[in-house]
Amino acid sequence: MLEQRQSRTVEAPAERYVAKAAAHRAAGRFDKARRNLQRALEAAPGHAGAHFELGILTSRTEAPGPAVPHFVAALRAEPERPGYWLALALTLLMLNRIGEARALMERFRDRGLLDEESRITLRSFLDQAFAHGQERYNAGDLTAAEALAELVISLDDTHSNATHLAGAIAVGKGRYQQAFDLFSIAIYREPGNAAYFSSLGALLIKTGDHVGAISALEKAVALDPDLAIAHSNLSGVYQRVSHHSAAVTHARRAIALDPDISNAHNNLGCSLKSLGQLSEAIASFDRALVHDPHHVTAHSNRLFAKLYAEDVPPEDYAEDARSFGARFADPLLRKRPFANDRDPDRRLRIGFVSADLCTHAVARFIEPLLRHMDRTRFDLRAYMTQVNEDAVSEHLRTLFDGWHNVAGLDDDEAADLIEAEAIDILVDLSGHSAGHRLLIFARKPAPVQLTWIGHPATTGLRAMDYRLTDADHDRPGLSDTLHTETLWRLPVMAVTYTPAAIVPVRERPPFEDYGFVTFGVMNRFEKIGDGALQTWAEILRALPEARLFMVVADLGTPEIRAQVEARLSKAGLPLERVRLQPRVSNGHFMLYHEVDIALDSFPYNGGTTSCDTLAMGVPLIALRGTQAASCAAAAVLTAAGLPEFVTETREDYVARAVALASDLDHLRAVRSGLRERVFASPLMDHARQARDVGEAFRAMWRRWLDETPSA
Repeated sequence: MLEQRQSRTVEAPAERYVAKAAAHRAAGRFDKARRNLQRALEAAPGHAGAHFELGILTSRTEAPGPAVPHFVAALRAEPERPGYWLALALTLLMLNRIGEARALMERFRDRGLLDEESRITLRSFLDQAFAHGQERYNAGDLTAAEALAELVISLDDTHSNATHLAGAIAVGKGRYQQAFDLFSIAIYREPGNAAYFSSLGALLIKTGDHVGAISALEKAVALDPDLAIAHSNLSGVYQRVSHHSAAVTHARRAIALDPDISNAHNNLGCSLKSLGQLSEAIASFDRALVHDPHHVTAHSNRLFAKLYAEDVPPEDYAEDARSFGARFADPLLRKRPFANDRDPDRRLRIGFVSADLCTHAVARFIEPLLRHMDRTRFDLRAYMTQVNEDAVSEHLRTLFDGWHNVAGLDDDEAADLIEAEAIDILVDLSGHSAGHRLLIFARKPAPVQLTWIGHPATTGLRAMDYRLTDADHDRPGLSDTLHTETLWRLPVMAVTYTPAAIVPVRERPPFEDYGFVTFGVMNRFEKIGDGALQTWAEILRALPEARLFMVVADLGTPEIRAQVEARLSKAGLPLERVRLQPRVSNGHFMLYHEVDIALDSFPYNGGTTSCDTLAMGVPLIALRGTQAASCAAAAVLTAAGLPEFVTETREDYVARAVALASDLDHLRAVRSGLRERVFASPLMDHARQARDVGEAFRAMWRRWLDETPSA
């Protein structure tokens, strides 16, 4: 009894000191609070409350680290107090000692959550750990965010928000199957959560499952019509499948709900560009960059739109491209010596970076090169930048000496991989087109870097040494000064052509059956300037019986058809003599059977389309411009041995088209055997082109050796 009275006598003043200390701390009188706690611990060195209060005070006035011993002491003295467990665990989280916090709370949980206070304590910890994980994810620290998400899930495997966060982190780390599984689990647990469906839809866009993405995102907006991010993502996927009306609708809805979503402005710009509304598209990309100045894709899309726009001079585009390089790329340049073997004649290792090593036009141009390159002189390696691979990818794999899918790597990781593989010459096949990884090139992971095929203009990067072209695409003296790269002109053609399919040529020209000549435009609508439409109207005025056949996406939507028809009418085209054909994915080459004479678009020419047109036995009239984008069709016609169909002025373009349509015997003669002439031309001399490209690579390598002293 005497011993118990003495204990209470000691505890009573200690508790009074702790109470005073708490009051002083709450009032901001920290020195007085600390003095009272020191007296409490002098009276009762193991007093749990005093240590706990001192831990709170120390964390607030000094730092979390020195508070830990006090929280540990409090917990050891009174382990039955849930608040002491929580304070220590949260302090460990603040110190990023996540493993210790996890182990501590697992011990707490395993003691048994027998009372409401314990259950509330665990829930409070989980909520704060999840919030901390979300904060780290938003800051781009995926490693810390993942550890925190795993911590929450380890303590509560039914925590839907943590499961969803883990899925988002998996997306960021390129683990798409894991992300799909985690999003699916989160949706199973909360089937009414619109945000979960929105995240699943965004993931499916990345993996190329557009049908699945639309389904998930439509579900998201059905659950929450005001979820701006879901509308923005719907806009993006509808644009990818050429449903431009729906894309515009959802982009504008997203912007109305949240004007700060830069991706919504970007997606709206992409759809407007596809509809040929280039000024409006550029304005949308500008707004995207206002809301997010670091939006690389929006800047690249703006550059492409400027190439299409007939009222944007080449100098404006070049200045904007240099601005892209200065803002995004130049600060990333790595300045260090390369360790590559400097033997000028050894087998060179060439790397190709592209998102289009799949069913895409780029694959049709690179595939013959891979088949014909001298593999005793060149080791060829691929760096695929999109996760979705297909049968074409599988075929291309067999033509490379090495293949890496780097979609899940960030730019630093991909650059490190390329440098580790000792690539001598790194080739960009995208430029500013979709899925590009120009910021890998910005880091200069290879001694020699060049851009080719994917983009007919400068990238704007100082780290890009060359742009591979020819004298017909880039006539000497016209565009050299508009590049940050040096133009390296191949002796004949920058690329050679492979048909996507061998579809029979129509034996009888369409006019033989229809009784009138049909001009055809197979190019995408965004490439067609108002000047081209007006020129085609002049051709139809000169030939009252002729017709115009045009392929345009999303014509099944009444508002899109109305917009297209309004633009054609404004240009002077008689709609009763214009046949609008929706763009199709299957049977595309059969559409050439409807055309007697093809008309190329300007200011942006058809490249692949020009090759396809001639291969289908249809002659093509083209207007030559001054830059690669406006010289592509002229280059194709010249290589195919048909320079007479290249014109220099709009008046000459009209006259050439009218003359050919008026001389049916000549038209028959031109069409007869046209495919065979194309197939026998330099346009399809793949062996020669592979030799030319190989010689260019070797010369670039030797120039680098001459200009770069050995370390």
